[in-house]
Amino acid sequence: MPIGEITETLEAKLNASDYSLEEKRHLGALYTALKLRLHHTPSKPIYDLLSRLADNSPSGMKIKLGLARIDGINAKYDSAYTYFGELINADFNDKETKAYALAYLILTYNEAQVFASSAELLNTLEELSRELASPKLTALYYYMLADYNHSIQSYDIAYNYYKKSLALAQEHHFWVLISDNLYVIGILFRNQGQYEKAISYFEKTIENDKNIDMSYSEYLALYGMASTYFRTDDIDKALALADKVTSHPLTVSFYDSEIYRLKAKALLKVDRLKEAREALDMSRAMYNDYRTDEKTTWRADLEKLAAEITAKEGDFQTAYYEYIQFHNDYVEAKKYEELELLESADLINQIAQQKERALQLEAQNQAYLSMLEAKEAAQQTQKLYTRWLIVFVVLTLLTLATILVLFKKAKQSNALTALAKEKAELHNRLKTEFISNISHEIRTPLNAIIGFGQVLTEKLQDKDTKKLTNQIVNSSEMLLQLINDLLDFSKIEAGKLALDYGPYNLRHSLKKLADIFHAQAANKGLAIVFNIDKALPKQLIYDELRVKQVLANLISNAIKFSTQGHIEIGVHVIRLTEQDCTLEIWVKDQGIGISETQKENLFQPFIQAESSTARKYGGSGLGLNISNKLLQLMNSQIAVESDIGKGSRFSFTLTLLTANQHTPLPVDKPAPVLEFSKTHVLLAEDNDINVEVIQAMLAATNLQITRVKDGNQAIHAFADKGFDIILMDIQMPEMDGYEATRVLRQQMGVTHPIVALTANAMQQDIDACFSAGMDAHISKPIQKENLMTVLQRFLQ
Repeated sequence: MPIGEITETLEAKLNASDYSLEEKRHLGALYTALKLRLHHTPSKPIYDLLSRLADNSPSGMKIKLGLARIDGINAKYDSAYTYFGELINADFNDKETKAYALAYLILTYNEAQVFASSAELLNTLEELSRELASPKLTALYYYMLADYNHSIQSYDIAYNYYKKSLALAQEHHFWVLISDNLYVIGILFRNQGQYEKAISYFEKTIENDKNIDMSYSEYLALYGMASTYFRTDDIDKALALADKVTSHPLTVSFYDSEIYRLKAKALLKVDRLKEAREALDMSRAMYNDYRTDEKTTWRADLEKLAAEITAKEGDFQTAYYEYIQFHNDYVEAKKYEELELLESADLINQIAQQKERALQLEAQNQAYLSMLEAKEAAQQTQKLYTRWLIVFVVLTLLTLATILVLFKKAKQSNALTALAKEKAELHNRLKTEFISNISHEIRTPLNAIIGFGQVLTEKLQDKDTKKLTNQIVNSSEMLLQLINDLLDFSKIEAGKLALDYGPYNLRHSLKKLADIFHAQAANKGLAIVFNIDKALPKQLIYDELRVKQVLANLISNAIKFSTQGHIEIGVHVIRLTEQDCTLEIWVKDQGIGISETQKENLFQPFIQAESSTARKYGGSGLGLNISNKLLQLMNSQIAVESDIGKGSRFSFTLTLLTANQHTPLPVDKPAPVLEFSKTHVLLAEDNDINVEVIQAMLAATNLQITRVKDGNQAIHAFADKGFDIILMDIQMPEMDGYEATRVLRQQMGVTHPIVALTANAMQQDIDACFSAGMDAHISKPIQKENLMTVLQRFLQ
């Protein structure tokens, strides 16, 4: 009997009154097992009935397994985790049910983007699958391992494990798992931009539907094809398939909400604004009604789409506030996704190291046992002298066997060591990719907010509105500082951060800091006071940027953790000679204070005094770690004195060279030029909002800007019409900025200046720009002052 008919029959029996509770539990266990095979959810009345039948009996535990996965599919994660916890911690001997609970919990964690927990459970699932020697469970384990690597964008590893799972499923005719693997391989190729391969796998998925009723494979494949055609801008095909997906009998809110989002995006491109708005509203409603506990970048992207539709409708003020909402939601979701990736990479690295140590200990124990056996055999030889020849032969054979075993163990241990090293290198690369990804993703929307904010500040006349706009820019620049903290953390970890010394006035540096934090302190009723030694020299040689960065972090923390009193910034001259000066610098507050236990983890990265601190006061937990490491580069470190409820004093000492009268001092920058002798600018940028930012910044100049959307168009535009300078984005469709620059330089012989405008701000990204042939690098968010300086350098 087909699966569809079976599930319908079981639903009828579950609703019937002539079955006992125990019989209904048995029927419910069969029903949920079939539903899990199809990744489908029952109606609410059936779900409620199953909830009442779930208990600690064998059938009741299988019903709990089904309910846990059903809640995960519907993004009811708290309920799902409760059911999974009861299953995994229950005292019963059904290891297979526990194994499936682990597998479905991993899948639920991946969907909720809790990758560190997935990584830990994969190790346990691997051990259980080996112990049970079940082909179906092994195939499912490979699928879960592939899904995890797919989620963290390790596509090559994911593809290999999908193929392993598919081969095992085909060998044993696990038809639903075959469809699942064919479909996700198609999604994997779609995510990599290999659209023809993706479509071929979706067609194979539909072909497998003959082995399953209910059109299960057809529904998955239709969704995959529709999402692929949306990406290739084949809008007619995509819209036709989208209608089939949303009207399909097996429709699922998760897929439908994504289809409506893609449909709205496509309709926006062809200016069918009313239909785009309707599709967006449908997508929002499905997310809000069925996935209430889920906060992801997908959900945040709906606000961005709303802003774009509103802007096209002409309501730019509403569009601006919708874009701000998208930015806040996106940053909140992205922060936790990427931190989960980092924690996951560290965890897998630790697991690999633990395995390696365990295998080494096993080899040592085996060698020790072999030595004991040899010693005992030798004692027996002395007692049985008459049989010495036989014993000698036996001992020789045992010794040879022991050597062979140890040699084999050593070979296996070396192989595992190499594998563990490879995994460690992979996950260290993931850390670097995490830093680069989060920097690029957050800098792109920040470019619009800071850029437009700077332009508005220059144009606005009303003081109150200008003040509010300044607060938006300042808040965005604080978020930018968090990204810069991550980059500094990465540079320091890699040993690539160098100090830039120069002559500066420390009093002026402290005054600038006080001006920056004055409004923040005043809003909390706090005063900033100075206690500066009169003997402090006027000019000292130091890295002003990094010293201010350390002090800014200490002042920001003092304000954050204080509600009354004042913040004292102090400098005391310990020793002064003609050549150098030793100072003690401190920041003292009257805030909540720090306990002795909390001090132990104070300078650890990504850790705050306690978890409640992060919830109440915010912050990434990186500031003090970076500040202390910067001071270590200056041969110093932070000292802490604190009493709970009375306040804290953070201090450090520096020995700085004194600046003599011949030392050149920093000079003020000249006013920006608005009239250029060369005026033709080619802008290669695919993001419309970034284009508007640059045009707004340069509106007051005499520059003539021609915009293209990718590297290929930039090459053709330059060939058709000469330009004085090219402003080149890096990540663009068709051809990126690196490749376009190489073609212009190496094949066309172009010598005009090419300047990178990109959110890729790590040192390796900057090096890559210059290696490709670019003349300068400006990171996003673009500061107008920096842009004007570079343009003046090349066009004046």
